[in-house]
Amino acid sequence: MSWLLLSWLGLVGLPATAQVIYQGGTNVQFLYGRNLKQSGDLATVTLEHFGGYGALEHFGFADLFNDVSLQSPSLYLEWYPKVSLSRAFGREIKSGPLSDVALAGGINVLFGGSEDFFVYTAGPAFRFRIPGSGLLQLETYYYKQHGGQYHGTYQFTPSWDIVLPVAVKARFRFRGFMDFIGDRGPGRTQYLTQPQLFYDLGNAWGKPNKIFLGTEWRYWKNVAGNAGLEESILQANLLLNL
Repeated sequence: MSWLLLSWLGLVGLPATAQVIYQGGTNVQFLYGRNLKQSGDLATVTLEHFGGYGALEHFGFADLFNDVSLQSPSLYLEWYPKVSLSRAFGREIKSGPLSDVALAGGINVLFGGSEDFFVYTAGPAFRFRIPGSGLLQLETYYYKQHGGQYHGTYQFTPSWDIVLPVAVKARFRFRGFMDFIGDRGPGRTQYLTQPQLFYDLGNAWGKPNKIFLGTEWRYWKNVAGNAGLEESILQANLLLNL
């Protein structure tokens, strides 16, 4: 993590030319769906938060999930702090479609599973220029699961969040990510994607970006590194920006 420390030192060494104000947002999602590969329904409550303070930015979420009874739910957390090099050093780092580079780290933690699960990640993230105010980025990480039997591997995660203005009153939002995680010893290469398509209900009432109704498809090949285990869940999703 020495590269993250160096970036932080570069940040604090910049002259304070203006007040830096924290900017961020939070949403809560309510999901309900059926596992298409196995029997059983799934209910999930997701809390997401993102924000930035000068050159520092971060994204995190918490999933509370189980079958629809929610009698013994599991809690899964991910958090990713980043340092924008463009903002840290006061000049744009860009080339062609590339609009910024960030140095990032992350943690993944599961509470309530059959065994302890803790992962840390570190590596660069690349942000790309797209029309409008949407997001398109690629995170590239060294991925290490806690435990002596696991060795380090790679993780590639493209993610996106794009507004689709079909008409004045009809606005859609397409967002999601894909995780590609390599073999880590006891655990095969795995692939997870969760694309979401939302309709902006609030926009129809003159209050855009407040309430979204849509769907999410979660597909996971070699679930948690278990060879041959697949998960395919189609879910209804209600998203509220807080």
